Amino acid sequence: MINLAEKASPKLVEHFTRESVTEGLFSNAYDWNGVATVKVYSLDPLPLNDYDRSKVDGSSRFGPLSEVGDTVQEMTVKDDKAFNGSIDKGNNTSQLKIKAASRILKQQSRMVLIPYADKYRIKKLVEGAGITKADSTALTKTTIVEAIFTGNAAMSNKLVPQGDRVVLIGETDAIKLKLADQVVGLEKVGQKAIVNGVCGVVGGAQVRIVPDVYLPSGVTFMIVHKGVACAPKKIETMRVLDDQWIVDGSIVQGRMLHDCFVFDTQIDGIYVHATAGCATPTITVTSGEATLTAGSGETIKYTTDGSNPKTSDTAATYSAKFAVTSGTKIRAYAFKAGSVPSGVAEATA
Repeated sequence: MINLAEKASPKLVEHFTRESVTEGLFSNAYDWNGVATVKVYSLDPLPLNDYDRSKVDGSSRFGPLSEVGDTVQEMTVKDDKAFNGSIDKGNNTSQLKIKAASRILKQQSRMVLIPYADKYRIKKLVEGAGITKADSTALTKTTIVEAIFTGNAAMSNKLVPQGDRVVLIGETDAIKLKLADQVVGLEKVGQKAIVNGVCGVVGGAQVRIVPDVYLPSGVTFMIVHKGVACAPKKIETMRVLDDQWIVDGSIVQGRMLHDCFVFDTQIDGIYVHATAGCATPTITVTSGEATLTAGSGETIKYTTDGSNPKTSDTAATYSAKFAVTSGTKIRAYAFKAGSVPSGVAEATA
């Protein structure tokens, strides 16, 4: 609908907007110029052998010789969004020319594109997380700080560096964090930072308070180590087309071709706490057979080549126990419609 002005102020009342909450989390190490797909190679670790000084038969004292293997992750940018709007000269003149094309582009970027990109990136980070905690019990001001510390410990136990961690928490649960005894007891500067949502620190991790709707349903908070994912923008077009035949006026257009990928070798750099999520599967190996167990109604994907079951082409759907040889590395995760997917379980036969 077009509202024509009879008598009005030439000043436009703008919508609320906010800056990106995910900027600075991602790696910029890879060049996407001129390509839609990037392949990332990671080296597989070599087995650790006992050094045998007693060997004199010509064989290596360093143990069996193993070829250095590698794993390839293929990332293709796919999420392609656009907008297309017209500013008719007649309508704009009757509205006191409030529709400046540059203003519209700026508002569209901050009101639509940035929130969309943030929510998309957070969703991808949650889906790619290597560590999750599914607990239907709602967090309280008494338990929330301990929950964040527990998440930090889970990451540290997976050898994730302790620096450069960021907590993303929704506005509603952030209230509990602000009222927690441990936060209230902070010295004034630190307390003010968290209470105002200005990058406070809990357990060494920077806190970023985000709108509840930015987090996937069921997610309470997440901890992300900076650089464990990339968020390439292949195309970011914002333009004004004047004097087009289709309309007597201007056309404002924009396009964003982007995506977000968690690096397969760094999935443990993301911890997700959720009230509605799948529990990480259990892997049991007995007598050369592997049995995988998950929650009711959940589907399990697994690999036996050490690759990430969330992204690997070799991932199979679990249906019954299967034979494995000694030394086989099994990795698995569970998922279910409407629930946060689990973290990745690992076991060696």
